[in-house]
Amino acid sequence: MKAIQRMSITDSVVADIKEMIMSGKYRIGEKLPTEMKLCDQMGVSRTCVREAIRVLQAVGYVEIRPGKGAFVADYQKSTDNSSLWYDVEGVKFYDFMEVRMAIETLSVRLAVERATDKQIRELREIHTSFVGATEKRDMLKMIMLDELFHTKIITFTNNQLLININKQLLERFRIYRGDSFTNKMVYKNAVEPHERILLCFEMRNPSSAVEEMRKHLNITTQDMELIHNSSKTVKSSNQK
Repeated sequence: MKAIQRMSITDSVVADIKEMIMSGKYRIGEKLPTEMKLCDQMGVSRTCVREAIRVLQAVGYVEIRPGKGAFVADYQKSTDNSSLWYDVEGVKFYDFMEVRMAIETLSVRLAVERATDKQIRELREIHTSFVGATEKRDMLKMIMLDELFHTKIITFTNNQLLININKQLLERFRIYRGDSFTNKMVYKNAVEPHERILLCFEMRNPSSAVEEMRKHLNITTQDMELIHNSSKTVKSSNQK
């Protein structure tokens, strides 16, 4: 119970610091206050501040420079919350999802065919940890384990071109994952698809794996549409 309560406070600290970054109070490249100063400003423990900074680092809003502290990362050119559809130099959210659909359906087919038994067991362990993180609402672990689950599948292909393309997409997708996993519906909707994909590995069924990955990515897109539309509705209501 205490862990859940602390995570709830951490989520609030994440939201507050992110808002200060998005509003321009702390600009890209600027150093954030020390942990102790943030504790005093927000009235929370140092543990909560440290967890929040790690979450913000994981989703691309904060950069940790060893020996120097936490700095605002070059997270995105746009600072308008209503347009957080990853519009970077003309690239839209749906562009990312179309590329992801192509890469990950191909990757999962190759991975099921090529993965060793040991690698499949490793994927099962990652999924088990992901389920545990969702039950505890540990946002940092959810983000990192979701990324790890999908990245491992691509790694199992042994195709260096696919692996390198995925690496180039990861930085932007960390921002996407961070925003999506703050919504209860999204992280719960990821558990069952991951389980079905994993079963396809264990059954060595590449065609079913492709179909399950396609369904998973379609659900993700639909969830983000709902979040986006809900955000627009709230913003419209606030403007009235």
